[in-house]
Amino acid sequence: MTKYRFDWKDVIHGSIEIEANCGNDAEEILMNMSLNDLLLNSQYNSDKNEREIRFADAGQHFQSLDKDDWNKLRDSL
Repeated sequence: MTKYRFDWKDVIHGSIEIEANCGNDAEEILMNMSLNDLLLNSQYNSDKNEREIRFADAGQHFQSLDKDDWNKLRDSL
C-alpha cells in the first residue's frame, strides 16, 4: 500500500459565543484567538465546494505534484 500526502485548502465557517463587556471587546477576543482555540470553541463546518488539493506526494513513484498534475494522474487511472 502506498502513502499519499496532500497539502489541501478549505474554506470553513463557524459560530462561537463569546462573553464580553461590549461588542467591540467580543470582536477583539474573536480576532485574537488562535485558529486552534477558535476551532475548539466553535461549531464549524465546510460546504466542501471550495476544498482543493494544492500539492500531492504520491509516494516513491512520483515527485510532488501540483493540483493540475495530480488531477491528470488521477483521471488517467
